[in-house]
Amino acid sequence: MDISIIPSGIQALDKVLQGIRLGDNVVWQVDRLEDYRYFAEPFTEAAIAANRRMVYLRFASHPPVLLPRPGLERIEVDPSLGFDFFTREVHRLIEAYGPGVLYVFDNLSALVAKWATDELLANFFQITCPLLSELKTIAYFALTRGHHAHYAVARIRDTTQILVDVYHGKD
Repeated sequence: MDISIIPSGIQALDKVLQGIRLGDNVVWQVDRLEDYRYFAEPFTEAAIAANRRMVYLRFASHPPVLLPRPGLERIEVDPSLGFDFFTREVHRLIEAYGPGVLYVFDNLSALVAKWATDELLANFFQITCPLLSELKTIAYFALTRGHHAHYAVARIRDTTQILVDVYHGKD
């Protein structure tokens, strides 16, 4: 078994993706926060069960993606202090936590409400993902479908290792 492959907590998804590897950033393009939670919860549970360091970065006003539980570290960062402060703080935290950590971020779409531009959202993603990848972490992110300019989504798609469009079909 390859120790660089981390289970998503959903066997069928692991089969389709052929595993999520340390260094991968996973973006879930969703219609609702519940859709993101559907994938983030089992990932978190599997990580905690495997005694991996699991961090939830909380920055949005939407309901929490993950509820408190033993083995989950929750860090809050305030994006209303501006792009530069937020980005520096997130990078400082990622560097301090070091290699091999697994992350779940709040829905990135919430950042546009604070920064008023898709450009800054795409910039944040493009400079944060290489750092996460370099440190051999895995990070889950969400984007709300239809809420962003095509160029911003394209920049995110071109930066991430895995982008999954989540759609509903018969519940």
